[in-house]
Amino acid sequence: MLNFNFYPTLLNEYHRYLKYPSEESKRKLLNRINRVPETDPAILAKFKKGISFESAVVKNKPGSFEPKLIEEAASLLPKRRKTQQLLSFKHKNIKFYGYADVLGEARVIDLKSTANHKAGRHDFNYQTLYLYSLIDAGFKSMEYIICDFEKIYVETYKASTYDFDSMLLEMESFRDFLIENKSQIRDKKIMVERTQSLFD
Repeated sequence: MLNFNFYPTLLNEYHRYLKYPSEESKRKLLNRINRVPETDPAILAKFKKGISFESAVVKNKPGSFEPKLIEEAASLLPKRRKTQQLLSFKHKNIKFYGYADVLGEARVIDLKSTANHKAGRHDFNYQTLYLYSLIDAGFKSMEYIICDFEKIYVETYKASTYDFDSMLLEMESFRDFLIENKSQIRDKKIMVERTQSLFD
């Protein structure tokens, strides 16, 4: 028996692999699965900017963003909120988990920075499953607040209309991919052997 533990960036990498299958995209996916440290300076700089934007908006820490953009993004946050909340749920033998940037007013919010914003970029983003995990708690929407260094954009996805089923099915597909490639999986936390007990 196997149990699986998935998080959004890993599942997003699998989704990219399915869209653009190649030996290179498979290598990137396996590196992500096995938590191989990222060495590409451009990608590391992108990560750093994202963290800087979040810290500036949520914690009012100085960064490289225009103050008016930070003020605008901060004004969109719930007045009463929780930050960096661990969320999780189980789907069959898969546990999904991750940290939501902001929760409040029945909204889940993720803060993003990008050099090139395209509308609908987050239509299929596994962070939207944070909303799925909170539907029973009364949460209504997932919002991505995005800064491209010139403007602030908001993409909103409603719990009442979003197609979560396609993501859940793709998670099952990723589970099957891991089983098929088990010999190449070194991260022991992502795929865990479970001994069956009398109570299962």
